Amino acid sequence: MNNIPYYGPAEVKASLKYEELVSALELALADFSKGPEGGVSQPLRATAEVTKFNGFLAAMPAYVSSRQALACKLVTFYPNNTAKDLDTHMAHILLFDETSGEIKAIMDGEVITAMRTAAVSAIATKYLAEKYEILAVLGSGVQATAHTEAFCKMFPIKKVNIWNHRTEGAEKLARYVKESLGIEVQVFTDVQSCVEEADIINAATFATEPILKEYSMKPWVHINYRRSSYHLRILTAVGAPRPQWQELSAELMNNSTVYVDSFLSATKESGDVIKSGAKIYAEIGEVILGTKKAEINKKTIFKSLGLALEDAVSARLVFDVMEQNKKTAKP
Repeated sequence: MNNIPYYGPAEVKASLKYEELVSALELALADFSKGPEGGVSQPLRATAEVTKFNGFLAAMPAYVSSRQALACKLVTFYPNNTAKDLDTHMAHILLFDETSGEIKAIMDGEVITAMRTAAVSAIATKYLAEKYEILAVLGSGVQATAHTEAFCKMFPIKKVNIWNHRTEGAEKLARYVKESLGIEVQVFTDVQSCVEEADIINAATFATEPILKEYSMKPWVHINYRRSSYHLRILTAVGAPRPQWQELSAELMNNSTVYVDSFLSATKESGDVIKSGAKIYAEIGEVILGTKKAEINKKTIFKSLGLALEDAVSARLVFDVMEQNKKTAKP
């Protein structure tokens, strides 16, 4: 076996651009929602609980035929790491040759996890909302930061509202938004004030009990949709990724139109879906395909669990860029 290349966080970050990532993932999510004919093979993640230290190790394999992407992500999740100044997620992705099973590359998975999750939320927002001026962000960690960066780059965001259970975390993210993205930003000390004027809400917390409730927001936010006037709000929720965790109240879930990345994953792994008993209207891939239309008479929730296919497609993008860089670097 030849030497297996390893791509670190800096190389992965430099290789991924949100525009290309969104385009590739949009097609892959559509393929996934086609069922077997879409050429996507992806089981539920396998998880080894480390209850002694409130963590887990997960394996996430997937194959996306249209992208020649065969990969497996190994990821650990330790929410208590915030107190140790360590990342809560640590991940590596193994990319394989689809024709032989040989390993082609190993790469950092943390950057990919953050960027692909934000990209998928942006895809959902693209299809489910039309007003993008005020973004509310709940959380201040890696996912909250990635979502803020992606949304400010891809949508005409004029102001960012931030809430976090630790004010110093919110203030750190606010400095990044102001200094690096050049967008007006405000930190809030309570969730209700943070979200009540927002057009888009991104929830990315480690909450085990609901932090966002029905009364936290106005009933509707006005947008223009298909030549007629309707009221809509979109909420993307990427936190609470365990069956026993919950960041959205049952009342909010049941009074909204709920979209997910995967019906199977959401019904098996999402505490927000399981505990509320909320009905899932559609996978976002079905909306992309046009087999389900976006409902416009309710608040809209996109519940994202994160899919292995997203890691596989992202890893293939990184590999292709790195291979092209090698070719152009040769004299």
